[in-house]
Amino acid sequence: MAFTTSRRSVLMLLMTPGFVFLDSGNARASAQRAMSATGGGDRAGRSVWAHPGRWDPVFELPNVAIHTHVLPNGKVLFWGRRDHAIGSMHAHECTPYIWDPGTGKLNPTPQPERANGTKVNLFCSGHAFLPDGRLLAVGGHIADGDGLDQACVYDYRTNTWTALPAMNERRWYPIATALPDGTVLVSSGSYKENGRVVINDVPQIWDGHQWFPAARFANLPLYPRIHIAPSGQMFASGSNAETSMVDSDGGGAWTVLPRGARQNGEPQYGPSVMYGPGKVIHIGGSNDGATDVPTAAAEVIDLCANPPAWRAVASMHFPRRQHNATLLADGSVLVTGGTSGPGFNDLTPGKPVRVAELWDPVTEKWTMLAAEDVDRCYHGTAVLLPDATVLSAGGGEFTVGGEPNDPLDSHRNAQIFHPPYLFHGPRPKIGSAPEEIAYGETFALEISGPDIGKVTWIRLPTVTHASDQSQHINFLKFRCDGGRVSVSAPERPQICLPGHYMLFVLSKAGVPSHARIMRIASRPGTDPFRRRR
Repeated sequence: MAFTTSRRSVLMLLMTPGFVFLDSGNARASAQRAMSATGGGDRAGRSVWAHPGRWDPVFELPNVAIHTHVLPNGKVLFWGRRDHAIGSMHAHECTPYIWDPGTGKLNPTPQPERANGTKVNLFCSGHAFLPDGRLLAVGGHIADGDGLDQACVYDYRTNTWTALPAMNERRWYPIATALPDGTVLVSSGSYKENGRVVINDVPQIWDGHQWFPAARFANLPLYPRIHIAPSGQMFASGSNAETSMVDSDGGGAWTVLPRGARQNGEPQYGPSVMYGPGKVIHIGGSNDGATDVPTAAAEVIDLCANPPAWRAVASMHFPRRQHNATLLADGSVLVTGGTSGPGFNDLTPGKPVRVAELWDPVTEKWTMLAAEDVDRCYHGTAVLLPDATVLSAGGGEFTVGGEPNDPLDSHRNAQIFHPPYLFHGPRPKIGSAPEEIAYGETFALEISGPDIGKVTWIRLPTVTHASDQSQHINFLKFRCDGGRVSVSAPERPQICLPGHYMLFVLSKAGVPSHARIMRIASRPGTDPFRRRR
């Protein structure tokens, strides 16, 4: 007799903490089939998850996803610190993987190498998407505090890594910031010299062909948080207590904002998110010099104000450090993971925070959501997927007194979160959309389903160490005519960097469609880089 189950029993099964499907490659597909069988999209299912959202079961990965990226084809690229759970913590190679959210299948990429064939470990590198969709990865790992001078790009179309010319010096914990003209600024990162850790304070810009130096920044921290203001200037939001700006052409000097002193001091390992053009929120982090206890505080700044100044908004329900902040399809900000305990990465039972929180940019208030099943603290990552869910993965793979952490604290697994907006009614569907558009262009979408209330797009995420400086959202102007929607693209790259974005249409109830991934460029089909002289 065939096995059958009631809607209620499947519902309880899916909500059981720690539940894992044995076939990790098809875990997500199994969860989706179960939800389909139980009518997960019906009124009863929506009422259960409409407020807290829902976590799918945990599924296994071949490595700890410490660096995680959504590619222009909708698949996820990730890599960790070491290929083998009992291998050296200072391996000099790595094997990135591609995960397909639609099928759950996992496949390795080739191992990144220098031009001479020497393998490199991209752990603790910085990364940013280039305008053509390739991923630039800079720096990497020799030992803690000691980085690489390598640079390489991953091409999702050919599944290949290509070595680029070396940088001016080695970098561990650098940041790569995409710029409005299609170039990329690489800042910070450390190396060891005569046993001493030195921070590389000479940023460089990759113009698609070669490296050249940018304005020196002597006090920039490791993995700094840098955003692009609507003026085209670069804004360093943290973790320094004082925040600074500089022109994005690489000239001039970094200047501290007159009212740029942060009310919460220096909040280390707290994420910073640009939730609208010129609008930045910095969330949590550790800033207590006496106890090193994280804060729950959040601050916002409007770079279009005169003068820009930080102001406090409502605090989270939990203090956090090592957490992730993810822009959702509707423009709200999801916070996941982190620890509330003192010190760098307190994993004492009860200190890791599993309850997710959602920040509403309109009300500037926080809402507690459902709790995930795994501690996602140091080296955890979270990215928005094209179906408007969130992948939460990783955590662990650090040293304690020179020794590897407890293996139980390294998480070669992941979990999918369905935000509350997915349970507020039927989803719109995008029938057709262009693959590539130009700035200021009006383009057409074919839409079916409920009436449209909002159109957004979000730059493809590339996340590590509680940081995704590529996160950016635009709220696009649109006009509806039956099933056809005319949408206006952003006018200029200073408010919308060139490259690939996930385009969502949302119903008037706030329910997002599945995204269409589109590319915006100055002139579609042309060289995305402006060659600097």
